[in-house]
Amino acid sequence: MATDHCPACGADLAAGAFCGSCGAGLSAPLRGRWDRLRLGTYAAAPGEGVLRPALVSSLFPHLRRRSRAPFRVGLVVLLVALVGFSLLRWQAPMIATAAFGLPVLFVIYLCESGVRHHIPVRSAALAAVVGVGLGAGWAWISGFVFADGYGATLVPQTGVGHTLLYALAIPIGEALLMLVPALVVRVLDRSTRESLDGFLVGALGATAFTAAATLTLLAPQFATGLVAEDRSLGGLVVEAGIQGVAMPLISVAAGGIFGVALWFTPRADVSHRQRGRLPAAVLTAALVIVALFVASGLLDVSPFPNNLYLGGYLLIAVLALLALRITIQAALLYEAHDDPRPDEQLPCAECDHVVPWMAFCPNCGVASRAARTAEPVRHSTYSGLLLTAVAGVGVAAMAAVGVTVLISPATEHYVCPPDCGRPPLGIPVETNPRFTPESGAFSVSYPGEGTAYTATFRPDGVVLNFAAGDTGTLALLGEPARDRTPQQIVTDLLNAKYPDATVAYEIPNASVGYQPGYGVVADAYPQNSTGRYTSLRVLIMAAVKHDYALIAGAVGPYHRFSPDFGTGHPSGANLELAMDMGKYVNSFQWSGDRYGAR
Repeated sequence: MATDHCPACGADLAAGAFCGSCGAGLSAPLRGRWDRLRLGTYAAAPGEGVLRPALVSSLFPHLRRRSRAPFRVGLVVLLVALVGFSLLRWQAPMIATAAFGLPVLFVIYLCESGVRHHIPVRSAALAAVVGVGLGAGWAWISGFVFADGYGATLVPQTGVGHTLLYALAIPIGEALLMLVPALVVRVLDRSTRESLDGFLVGALGATAFTAAATLTLLAPQFATGLVAEDRSLGGLVVEAGIQGVAMPLISVAAGGIFGVALWFTPRADVSHRQRGRLPAAVLTAALVIVALFVASGLLDVSPFPNNLYLGGYLLIAVLALLALRITIQAALLYEAHDDPRPDEQLPCAECDHVVPWMAFCPNCGVASRAARTAEPVRHSTYSGLLLTAVAGVGVAAMAAVGVTVLISPATEHYVCPPDCGRPPLGIPVETNPRFTPESGAFSVSYPGEGTAYTATFRPDGVVLNFAAGDTGTLALLGEPARDRTPQQIVTDLLNAKYPDATVAYEIPNASVGYQPGYGVVADAYPQNSTGRYTSLRVLIMAAVKHDYALIAGAVGPYHRFSPDFGTGHPSGANLELAMDMGKYVNSFQWSGDRYGAR
């Protein structure tokens, strides 16, 4: 029975802790806009605060209270599978779990929560198909663009245009394309106007986009074998964390926020001023998502070690979830609802109290559109959800393993003799132009115009971009040794650019400019969310004379030498640039020296 009026909307109140019309809390007076947003009680899960980044209630807002626990277990199982496959170095099932884990749970959520009765199947299918197509196409294009400029150099890129492209244009383009599926469905299907329906369409399209992009970007790893023996465990765990945890969460948040904005309709009693604020608030949240994608782009071009890199992505994912929860909360509290039926008593699917059929439960404050109180309640079970999830991800993992077995090249065997290879060597070059810095401390030959190299001159040396074959970068540099040994110089340079690289071997009898020094060959696996997978081979050599170090470093895609590639003989170099760099390394000359001087 109505006993008073709501201080927020003026509606007649039934006995309870919340207004059944607008969801406002009645236990304390409303003092400002943040009180009206009800941050202490999430409208989709009243037992949680809005600013608590709970995964299940954020990703699956329609779930009843009893169904959230099985989905939590499902998420934990996926995480354990990702980490387990990474620790075992089983990269094929790890990639399949990263790409299909969250989509499988999302499909189970659509089927078990009852929302499939409110969203036409054609709309959900359209969002998924558009997302898959855009995700695969974007990954194919951006992977090549990003791989051309990411990581394959020992010296920083100085071009502002490159930095803007890799750190801004690519992540913003990815964020905008991720929103297209929801926009297409909204234009073609205007049958529903509920904000949570928009969330489902937007999140489904973005999830499909990310799954297709992840599979496209990481597919080249299938050809390297079932077990990634050459990769560090840390690198594999970081890859699993970014591609299987952080990026799926960020994409669900981005698509969900945009879907809520497209489907949102304000209540009739909301003032024009408030109506203007609410879309602005949703737009602000969407801009925050774009800012988070830009932050991910800056992480991709940063030289952070893997642990900080993964931590940065997980922080971005948490912020994205918070933005999503605030958006859902604002939409549920201020959107138009069905006409209340206070004379009709129904059990609340959240708190089990029998309450009048209204927009919000007067007892717990859950939004009826999140709880779906008008429908029979179906609770997810642990066994049913886990069996379905494991079966879906298991099929994807077995398919990935099968593809890996089919496309992995057979191990090539050499017989020595006659196939006794040697490291690529070169002779000094006298005909090419020489570079000398302003200090005059050294000089070095470099390929001139009309070759496959493009030279970029720096105060400390020359950087050569190799545009033919496998591509790559050769840096011929000089710097004061400052009492460091050649090994210390090489180690410092490798750790500065590739802190998580794995040393393959030390180069025996390494020399620069015929001066004995130290050299190392390492493997690096750059981690980034949008770049095509590439295994880089890094070769660095240094020698010191007169407390001045001359350094030669080559970086390019790993390519195993075989009878059909390289010198025709086995070699530990496994880098196309190595076949050509010897003559430039031997051409190094300290000031006042001649070739062959010791």
